[in-house]
Amino acid sequence: MPTRLYVTFVFLLGVVASANAQGDPAEIPARYDLARMSLEDGEVYYAEQQFLKILKIDPKHAPTHLILGRLYHHQKRNANAYRHFKTYLDLSPEAPDKATVRTLLNTLAESLNASGKGWVVIDPSTPWRPSVPPQPDELGFISIQGGTFLMGGTFENEKPIRLVTVSDFELLDHEVTNTEYFAFTKATGHPSPEHWREDWFWMSEFGTHPVVNITYYDAEAYCHYLDARLPTEAEWEYACRAGRTQAKYPWGDDPPDEQKANYGRIFKTPYPTRAVKSHSPNAYGLYDMAGNVWEWCADWYDPNYYKNAPTDNPKGPDKGFDYQHTRRGGQWQSSPHSLRCARRYGGEPSAQDNGSMAYFGFRCAR
Repeated sequence: MPTRLYVTFVFLLGVVASANAQGDPAEIPARYDLARMSLEDGEVYYAEQQFLKILKIDPKHAPTHLILGRLYHHQKRNANAYRHFKTYLDLSPEAPDKATVRTLLNTLAESLNASGKGWVVIDPSTPWRPSVPPQPDELGFISIQGGTFLMGGTFENEKPIRLVTVSDFELLDHEVTNTEYFAFTKATGHPSPEHWREDWFWMSEFGTHPVVNITYYDAEAYCHYLDARLPTEAEWEYACRAGRTQAKYPWGDDPPDEQKANYGRIFKTPYPTRAVKSHSPNAYGLYDMAGNVWEWCADWYDPNYYKNAPTDNPKGPDKGFDYQHTRRGGQWQSSPHSLRCARRYGGEPSAQDNGSMAYFGFRCAR
């Protein structure tokens, strides 16, 4: 007897034998197997009805909520998918696939919010949230405890928003300064930025400003000099958010102003960057994560990378779109939307910006 007919026979026999067949929990295993086989055979409507009958018998049958969530997600019935995924997580908070389901749930919530439904993105409550900002070491490195956070945003190259996990790492609390980079060039013979030869550059006045006119390769060389490296995009965004789930900016959702960041040509000076640490740090003790200068990251840049990116310590694609590397954080002439934690741009790694109007900088990780 074919497997499906046999299961159907057993199921019907159980119904006849039961004194209370309409709501007997003993029906559930056979009905669930039958519904799954029907789904595999393409009998979607019949399978859906069987799953719904299971939930009438036992509204807390977690596997049925999961499979209905997947079915409705595939059918783009997002509100129904959201409800069943949410119920599944409520019923199975320690399920092995909880991270995957939570990612689907948050993607659905973002889609529903975009259509004005007012759905709530689930807070994974797993980024590190220190009670007081940690203190840097003698070089300025902050030790950051790893965790899981919602990475991404609403711009096309920031989608989908997904749960990403990063391991413990360290990050400089400031953008590398002219003084620090000058010491590096003297110690190693590495070429100094071209604009340092111009008359307007005075180390005494601008030594604490971030070094600019820096290629990706310059930044990488400096970090290696410190036995460090450039941060990955995931590490950078995790550090920028500093435990704030989906906050727009390092300080929260309030719009930027001159007390929070150097952006939009606010400071009309001959040298438009500002000294590092001119604004308050975020909750991780990191300064200037928004504005002042763009910061190079280790990853190659691909605008579609997030669609298929790994969620555990992602390192970026194998190669970049137009051979570009990623830059983060906005700079002194950026508009507010470029200061967002999720904002990402690509840049040709050997690109150098323009002297006193420059805005490519970096900070190191390890």
